[in-house]
Amino acid sequence: MTDRVVAITGGHGALGRAVLQAALAGGLKVAVIDHARGRSAPDGVLEVGGVDLTDGWTPC
Repeated sequence: MTDRVVAITGGHGALGRAVLQAALAGGLKVAVIDHARGRSAPDGVLEVGGVDLTDGWTPC
């Protein structure tokens, strides 16, 4: 496995989009994970929407 892959949480926001563009420019494969659904992603980017990373989280 020589491919470098990055998963960007919050990838549909302004900061997430900037990180996405930088990762693509660096030759990385990218997966965008966000609570928002149905947003477009560049070709070759895995877009996973409808994910709530806080669901079930309980503070210590």
